[in-house]
Amino acid sequence: MSDSASPVVRAPEAKPTEPFCLLADPDSYVACDWDLTVDHAGRAHWVPFFREHIRTITGAGVAAAVARGEAIESARDRAQACCDEFDRVFLAYEANPAAHGRVTILTLDDWRDNLLRKHGFIDAFIDLKNRENEKMLPLLPKVCRSIDALTDPLDAAHAVIRGVFAGNIFDMGAKATAALFMGNSPDFFQTLDALPKRPWLIDQYDDFSAQLARGYSHCVFFIDNAGSDFLLGALPVMRWLAMRGAKITLAANEHPTLNDMTVHDVRAWWDRILDVEPSLARLPIQLVSTGTAEPLIDLSLVSAELNRASAGADLVVIEGMGRGVESNLNARFRCDAANLAMLKDEAVAARHGGKVFDVVCRFRKGES
Repeated sequence: MSDSASPVVRAPEAKPTEPFCLLADPDSYVACDWDLTVDHAGRAHWVPFFREHIRTITGAGVAAAVARGEAIESARDRAQACCDEFDRVFLAYEANPAAHGRVTILTLDDWRDNLLRKHGFIDAFIDLKNRENEKMLPLLPKVCRSIDALTDPLDAAHAVIRGVFAGNIFDMGAKATAALFMGNSPDFFQTLDALPKRPWLIDQYDDFSAQLARGYSHCVFFIDNAGSDFLLGALPVMRWLAMRGAKITLAANEHPTLNDMTVHDVRAWWDRILDVEPSLARLPIQLVSTGTAEPLIDLSLVSAELNRASAGADLVVIEGMGRGVESNLNARFRCDAANLAMLKDEAVAARHGGKVFDVVCRFRKGES
């Protein structure tokens, strides 16, 4: 069974069919190289995690459904049916992993999200995303003014990259943060102050900052989570790049997953974002759908819309632990590329020789 295969019957929907146009060699590209079928320790971590985490997701989904008028008994019945089927699928894999072929975290994400959709939990964290966007949006001008006050491009580059790390702590798909932020909001500025000192776990920042200071003409930026991650981390980087002459292609999921911002979420919030930070309205930022639906991203299958918008880009930024570390850390591109993330899972951190809340700044020059 391939990474995209699933024992769950899919609802019919249009699927992306193209490799990302900026991949250096689509034929050799592997989105996620962590094969859990042959890695017993990895499988022993992820299967129990997914089985426990589905209860968190369906709990949020029940609350969202009840808030929209569904009877609590009905929502709870759907949640129980989802969890029961989820257990059967994941325990069957755990009992006989070889029968499923190559399985990665992308595969587990696919199984999970298809089961959630099958049982009517399309966007379980919608209210949590909206809550965090409401709380973080008023802080966006403060973050932007603090960056604007830095006249040295190297100082500004350092500030915006650290902001990505601080914002990325808001993640409902990671054990270290899912329970923490279910009822509370991250403190962006406190997180910023507490970031690890350099050298970071993966630290190619010097090369990246040198290129940032010189400037780029077109950046494709793959965003991650709602709240502080998008509004106070990712968006200020894109704004800073655009103010220095770069066209921005803001790439977001087509379908909901966890607390990730979809392209539809971004569009729904965009007018309010422009209201609090009008400078963004004057900048060349295009919102596009990746065509994808998982917290990791398989760049072998993306939307034609993304490829049209990305043509000629000289920088790709992949933000977040799922998109940038669990998948695509070793992806090769025709243009410069950076992976930026905070690690919130102990197994992911350990696999790279680090610990929870370490940060990653991976940079590599484009390949012709």
